[in-house]
Amino acid sequence: METKGNSSSSSSTIYNKKLMNINNEDRISGLHEPLIHHILSFMDMKEVLQTSLLSKRWTHLWQSIRTLKFHEHSWTNRCDRWNGRNPKLKKNKLTKFKYFVDTVLFLRDGSDIDKFDLFDLFAEYVDSRLIDRWVTYARKRRVQVLRLGGVSILSLETLYFSS
Repeated sequence: METKGNSSSSSSTIYNKKLMNINNEDRISGLHEPLIHHILSFMDMKEVLQTSLLSKRWTHLWQSIRTLKFHEHSWTNRCDRWNGRNPKLKKNKLTKFKYFVDTVLFLRDGSDIDKFDLFDLFAEYVDSRLIDRWVTYARKRRVQVLRLGGVSILSLETLYFSS
């Protein structure tokens, strides 16, 4: 009788270990890079960079992503947006946002860009030279779609820019 109980218990333990191994398996890191890039293309760049902490393989994946989305909402919480009348708070957020965008663009691998989005740009604090610099960067990376402020203003497939 004890043998039966032990075999049942041991097969149950083996089943549980197999189940744990299946549940702990990292299936996302096993995906091909183009598929991971496609998944990341739906995320804001702040979130994309947070994924680089998932595993060693993910550390540099963000550097070649072809859709760059920089959204103000990832730098503020709801209270900030509802009580957004504080100029010091806005200026501080903008400084962090500008630094983040500049750093991402500087550390990218130079691959082409399909979409470049800059949303909710704290309009009263944005320096047009800064926007020009970011747009120039996107243009040099053969950007196909450029969106500023959440409104698609340019589709660059049909426009010619002189160097």
